[in-house]
Amino acid sequence: MSMDLSRRDMLIGSAALGAVAAGAAHVAYAKEEPLDAAAPGVDPVETYECDFVVAGSGTAGLCAAIRAAELGMSTILVDVNTENGIGGNSRYVENCGEVPEGGADELYRNLVDYHRFASNAIVTRRFADDAQKVIDWTRDNQGVVFKEGRLKYEEDGNGTNGGKTAIYTMYNYAMELGVQFLFDERAYRLIVNEDGRVTGVKCRNRVGEVIQINAKAVDLCTGGYSCNKEMFERFTNVSYDRVINRGGMGTQMGDGITMGEELGALLFHPEAINYCSPILPGHYNKGALTICGVNQADTCFFNESGRRFCDEEVISDWTTSGNICSQQHHIYMIVDQDFVQKIMDEGVVTKRHNYFEVGEPVPQFQDEIDAALVRENPRVYKADTLEELCANVDIDVETTIAEIEKFNGYVDAGFDADFMKDPQYLRKIQTPPFYLFRSQLAFYNNVGGLRVDEFARVIGSDYKPIVGLYAGGSDAGGLFGPYYDVSIAPGSTQLWGRVSGYWAAEHAASELIPSLEA
Repeated sequence: MSMDLSRRDMLIGSAALGAVAAGAAHVAYAKEEPLDAAAPGVDPVETYECDFVVAGSGTAGLCAAIRAAELGMSTILVDVNTENGIGGNSRYVENCGEVPEGGADELYRNLVDYHRFASNAIVTRRFADDAQKVIDWTRDNQGVVFKEGRLKYEEDGNGTNGGKTAIYTMYNYAMELGVQFLFDERAYRLIVNEDGRVTGVKCRNRVGEVIQINAKAVDLCTGGYSCNKEMFERFTNVSYDRVINRGGMGTQMGDGITMGEELGALLFHPEAINYCSPILPGHYNKGALTICGVNQADTCFFNESGRRFCDEEVISDWTTSGNICSQQHHIYMIVDQDFVQKIMDEGVVTKRHNYFEVGEPVPQFQDEIDAALVRENPRVYKADTLEELCANVDIDVETTIAEIEKFNGYVDAGFDADFMKDPQYLRKIQTPPFYLFRSQLAFYNNVGGLRVDEFARVIGSDYKPIVGLYAGGSDAGGLFGPYYDVSIAPGSTQLWGRVSGYWAAEHAASELIPSLEA
């Protein structure tokens, strides 16, 4: 690259980066404007030349840019966020992903069995084979530090979480390798030559100025569509208003998927969503109130009609609870004082990550409930009678009370005749005061997207790779079937981002740039 950096490049050195990583001011995100604000005919104010351009600065994008630079490619990374927002959703993740004790074969079998071969078996096989290599590369080359004994990102000791620490570590390394970063630039249209090969991308900033980047290959890693209501509802058939977006930073608008679709790229399980369990909006999602009140197998779940709708043990698995709870608008959990006291004295029965251990007392539970009761936007309700409790929210009173009486009978009998809940989780609702938690299903991001092969190449409508076009992370579909496999492969979305980014750079270097050897 011979072009000097412009004011929009916002290329900030390592010293400034250290201040950000230590907890400086967070993010001023690019405003969302219609993509046609920069129409195809608008002349670019600047044009760049490089070998490899990456759209998106999350784990997938940074890994692609890093590996490309390691292989000798001149590399540009563009991102819709400002420099302070680098990393997107990856700033908040915890786990890199892990390979089980049985190695690649066990990982492969776990994944294809879980997805009932609805995932791409060829992609899954290579993912399993390359997973450990990429994990080692993450540690040894990028300098990302993991907590002892597991592949959980280490925090920096200054209050910066593990995901953010990993992102800034990768960013520093990419800078050292010479990757050029152009922030506050939203990629919106791919450039294609007369042979149908992708040869670059157009971007625009928040004031509508267009830049053009000519390249030998483009990698789409824009973070998926988690903040795009239209795309979410089109792909999932679930009302966006019924779910809480816990992962989206406001800029995950599906740009990469949209650009691929414009070229006729195929989609692969775009409906696949990384659902997590119900949460209490506005409350700390790892606190006792949310974990103990909403995410326990020995509670009872009710819908607006006042009906139980599942075996509440599903709460132990994100995907299963997401499947059943996505059918509801709100999910109401009703418990009694005995339940609250039991949590304080004996702890939870359902482990939620490492937040609360089974059998470990949670004495702060009552205090968190009491604090929530005085909030102006309540999600927690308390009453001395069930009639009074139900009258506080939009739930059918008579039906709810009848369901509770029926359920209490199941507890006496030791058998849940409706949903066959494990008897160890059957607990009566009988001792006042009573509590109701009004929750909503939450999700982090999509895990399906543009169909890719085992080299991260985007597949066109003719089932052949679109030359020069790659995708990774939440823009790419192949590893996952209709669901997220967190229960058998923790951190698989992060590892998929790393592996797919690595693949794209390796293939581009070896196949599209003959002078370079991967």
